Amino acid sequence: MPEPTRLLVAHENADAWQAELGARFPDLEVRLVRSPDALPRARSLPADIAYSCVTDGFPRQEHGRLRDWPGLAWVHIGGSGFDHFTGGAGPGPTLTNGAGVLAPYLAETLLGALIALNRGFARAVRDQAARRWSPWSFPALEGQTLAIVGTGAIGTCFATRAKALGLEVVGVARRPVAHPSFDEVHPLDDLVAVAGRCDYLSLNVRLVAETRHLIDAAVLRAMRPTAFLLNASRGAVVDEAALVDALQTGRIAGAYLDVFDAEPLPASSPLWELDNVLTTPHMSDRVVDWELRHARFFMDNLARWLGGEPLHNIVTP
Repeated sequence: MPEPTRLLVAHENADAWQAELGARFPDLEVRLVRSPDALPRARSLPADIAYSCVTDGFPRQEHGRLRDWPGLAWVHIGGSGFDHFTGGAGPGPTLTNGAGVLAPYLAETLLGALIALNRGFARAVRDQAARRWSPWSFPALEGQTLAIVGTGAIGTCFATRAKALGLEVVGVARRPVAHPSFDEVHPLDDLVAVAGRCDYLSLNVRLVAETRHLIDAAVLRAMRPTAFLLNASRGAVVDEAALVDALQTGRIAGAYLDVFDAEPLPASSPLWELDNVLTTPHMSDRVVDWELRHARFFMDNLARWLGGEPLHNIVTP
């Protein structure tokens, strides 16, 4: 494969790290595309490799257009999700992602959400707003069971932190392998059984055909009425209508949701109004310098590509 010299950067905030890119790779020809509107004009510009970073102003579906971009040999995604690159005609370019780059920060958010659900912090916020003094008790975390669906980088980081608080941690994976961060690891076929014995069920899987609506009415029925669901993966991993019903009827105790079927979450969604739901707007791993961290991971991979070394994080949509 000839050495690539032309890089297409699809990232609205790329200016923040372009100087560092230029210093590391002075001979690389770089073309910046800062908005979806600029993509059609850039299509006529030759490029061998592309860096794609989804932001609020440059949404996921627009980046998916790079999947069939003429001449690209390699695309790196500044994030972990690659469902927007699936489909298309032919094999497409080599695809890598930034899985694991922000895993510690997402795991911290999940741990915070778990504690908030356990302690009833949402109730505390409501009581504070109402100037109401009404103490309550909560169960100790030590000895409770956390089931993590997805034992990759994020799931492992979360498991390590949860075990430090004394929780039993059970993993569920598409390809289960024993791991020291998990007390047990089960295949997806065991999900209903695992859901029936956990106090918290956290979703940390990719959205693929096998995981779409993985959490359906049957899984929710199996969960204890005192159990909580945490989803910071993709909204479509959960049957949202079934989840709303389970939350409204008290079939499960509550949920932390960072991702949804439709984003932004429509104002008409009942999830906004449920007292037993804690939501965040798809930001569970958004540490302040997240874009720079992803860009630096890409630059490290770029050095490997230019040096003829194997790339990190090759994915197969």
